[in-house]
Amino acid sequence: MTATPAVSAVVVSHRSASEAAGCVRSLREAFERERVPGEIVLVDCGSGPDEVRALEALPADTRVLLAENRGYSGGVNAGLARARGAWLVLANADVVFLPGALTALLEAIRPHSVGAAAPLCLWDAGGRLRLPPENPTGFWNALAERHVGRWPALDGRRFAAFARRTLALWERGGDARQLVGAVLVTRRDVLDRVGAFDQRFPFEYEETEWEDRVRAAGYSLRFVAEARVRHLFARSAARNPDAESRRAVSRRRYRELRYGRLGRAILERPRPASASPDPNVDAAAEPVLPARPGAWAAISTNPSVIPFAGCELSEGFRLPEDVLGSLRPGPIYLRAFRRDGATLETRVWVKR
Repeated sequence: MTATPAVSAVVVSHRSASEAAGCVRSLREAFERERVPGEIVLVDCGSGPDEVRALEALPADTRVLLAENRGYSGGVNAGLARARGAWLVLANADVVFLPGALTALLEAIRPHSVGAAAPLCLWDAGGRLRLPPENPTGFWNALAERHVGRWPALDGRRFAAFARRTLALWERGGDARQLVGAVLVTRRDVLDRVGAFDQRFPFEYEETEWEDRVRAAGYSLRFVAEARVRHLFARSAARNPDAESRRAVSRRRYRELRYGRLGRAILERPRPASASPDPNVDAAAEPVLPARPGAWAAISTNPSVIPFAGCELSEGFRLPEDVLGSLRPGPIYLRAFRRDGATLETRVWVKR
């Protein structure tokens, strides 16, 4: 039997064999380049024989081929049952690890006060567009999102506060209220204490609920700005027709667990009519923003522009084609803002 690895990377795939190939290769290269004694546990969630054949060709150490789609939570748990390392990397299949990311993440969870760590995710092939480091949390943020447009001044203050925090995490890293779950690095002792993922969440919210337990146990969550990965965000979900219905089940379950039946009922009431359209939002013929040295761009499908992907506006910005291809038809909001979070300009472009 081979020596027990220090690190186990659990990669979960559902109809994502092509993306999983890039993920597994990047992890294998990271283990070798960064001298990390690690193993790769590759899990497939009921994707069918063609996907399984493609996954069998990848250089994973262990394969867990599930007959049904247990969701990301079930896939992670099935992989953890076969993982041997004391340090654990939990990853979506649509992630590519860039040089140094693995080492930085492992170093971040070395202190026993840290329960989990996550990297900065880059969205586009050019590496310019950064994905959100965390999502807004809590009942009041969820309620405010339902009322966007009714009180523009409140919307502006909320965006400014979120933007300042996002820039601080992108640039310096640090403790976060919640980590986005594309990649999470943790330790076996943390899982032994707080438990594994809750498989009642079929799509999304599983990492949020798990992180709630991690924080409740007294651990911190660490966003590691110097650790970079590329996340091919929304590509695999776009090819799964049941993704939205599964997301709705998870959202409902999380709201009731966190806010109770009354809180969930309040958040699920019909969305109130918004105020008249903001006159400061311009219709755009193309998804572009002009250069504004010192300012930043925020890109979101939400009218609140929270959360957002973003980049510096030292030069003009056009939404990259590889990103556009992963977005569903509908409005896309592009906002230029100052470092203090103040909005300079907002445009809305509709993808047909």
